[in-house]
Amino acid sequence: MTVPAIVSREEFQEVRAKLTARNPNWTPARVTSGPTLLTGICFCGACGGAMTLRTGRGSAGGQYRYYACSTKARIGETGGKGMAVPMDKLDDAVIAHLENRLLEPKRLEALMEQLFDRRQEWADQRRSHVSELRKWKPK
Repeated sequence: MTVPAIVSREEFQEVRAKLTARNPNWTPARVTSGPTLLTGICFCGACGGAMTLRTGRGSAGGQYRYYACSTKARIGETGGKGMAVPMDKLDDAVIAHLENRLLEPKRLEALMEQLFDRRQEWADQRRSHVSELRKWKPK
């Protein structure tokens, strides 16, 4: 027996991709739910190694957090130039860049237009479907 789909193929594929991406067998939970913004996506510009969180205490007793090149941390000076960047400064720079790129008014306007068009198409399809169902009479 044929059953009408309750979601479009595109919606199904999109949800499936998100579920796969969040699957703890593929991506450790600490990467997707941890407090470190750039975990798994930040790499050293000098050697390409992963930037990992390093913490410590300053002489005044304050705690500091920074992203440091894991290659340099593991091998030392012979591992390359490696770099360390204060976590708050890099996080703020990345967030500011994303805000400027993603929340740019013309871009948002274009996205909202597309969303409105899709919503209108969906509403038209639903109206057409309801109309067809009303015409149908069981034998």
